Amino acid sequence: MPEAPFPPAVNEAVRALLARASVPPRQLHDPAPDAAALSLAVAAATRAPDHGGLRPWRFVGIQGEARAAFGELLARAMQARAPETPEARLDLERLKPLRSPLVVAAGAAIRAHPKIPAWEQEATAAAGIMNFLNALDAMGFGCCWLSSAALQDPAIKAALGFAETDRLLGWIYVGTPEAGRPRPERPAPDGFWRDWQPA
Repeated sequence: MPEAPFPPAVNEAVRALLARASVPPRQLHDPAPDAAALSLAVAAATRAPDHGGLRPWRFVGIQGEARAAFGELLARAMQARAPETPEARLDLERLKPLRSPLVVAAGAAIRAHPKIPAWEQEATAAAGIMNFLNALDAMGFGCCWLSSAALQDPAIKAALGFAETDRLLGWIYVGTPEAGRPRPERPAPDGFWRDWQPA
């Protein structure tokens, strides 16, 4: 069933938010965003709510030949975690970063703070990641935010330059989407909202 059209009063910024959808990595191709577009996306990330001004957002781009090297790192880390892993499964791990022209390791720099717990700093970083995705989508690029066991691997985190106390929050696959990119139907908002009434 087709979605209802946007109401006439909806401005372009809200239209972009309502139209955003993840794009599977296999449907992402060159070109990747250039440095200027990525800088804008990171600037959007830094507009996320940030209690205490701790600025936990961290993004590490992996592109070009570095993707194959990162795939090897992922495979070695998987083998170290689970030595019985079949070679075919390790090959799949090696190929993961090659699925799109850019992979972004997104994380949170966590600081010890007497009033702002780690979960709140992670929430700030995650909100920033969503802004990053929205900005790239609005510029015509496609993204997919994925996770894997490697996010919890200390060797992977260290290789990417994250501190031991930091958190890796996801792999963002980025590129130019194929024509006819998927736009899943939006669920009805009333399924996610209710007004509270005192007992």
